[in-house]
Amino acid sequence: MIENLPPAESARPPLPEPQRERWQPLRLGLVELFHYDAEEFWFHDGHLLLRGNNGSGKSKVLSLSLPLLFDAQLRPSRVEPDGDAGKKMAWNLLMGDRYSRRIGYSWIEFGRRQPDGRTRYFTLGVGLSAVSGGAQMESWFFLLEGDGQTPDPRLGQDLWLTNADRQVLTRDRLREAMAGRGLMFENNAQGYRRAVDE
Repeated sequence: MIENLPPAESARPPLPEPQRERWQPLRLGLVELFHYDAEEFWFHDGHLLLRGNNGSGKSKVLSLSLPLLFDAQLRPSRVEPDGDAGKKMAWNLLMGDRYSRRIGYSWIEFGRRQPDGRTRYFTLGVGLSAVSGGAQMESWFFLLEGDGQTPDPRLGQDLWLTNADRQVLTRDRLREAMAGRGLMFENNAQGYRRAVDE
């Protein structure tokens, strides 16, 4: 059995909670993508403010999460803020020739409060893998959701995208860690889009 343990324990504030009955974004995260090792960006009341100098990665955070996680399109015209066709999705992993092999993740978590006060959570995510000189990049999409009877799983609380040694989970390790807590779509972006729409 795979133990999906959290990376090193740290003093972390409680995860954000939804305040509305409608789904609202709570957090988004990037793991080993672009210049980000493992970053989370928290929304406040459904809003996200990103500040920084030009070139610091604000647009990249958004392009690697939205619309990617909704439409599952990996074309440069969809994921590059400047639309640079030369920067294929693999570039966001390998950073040109900085890395020879890299696995990364992008995800976004939504939450809502039910009329009875219970909270629900739903996470969309994509895993990406690229090897320098490889013919193509691999991708897999996933949905984390509960069954309505047990608490919904949350990244960073019930499931992690890195192991205790801070190594990024492979697709197989994530599949094992997710068992019974969501759906994985391997080489099936159309099935993922359909599930998101539903």
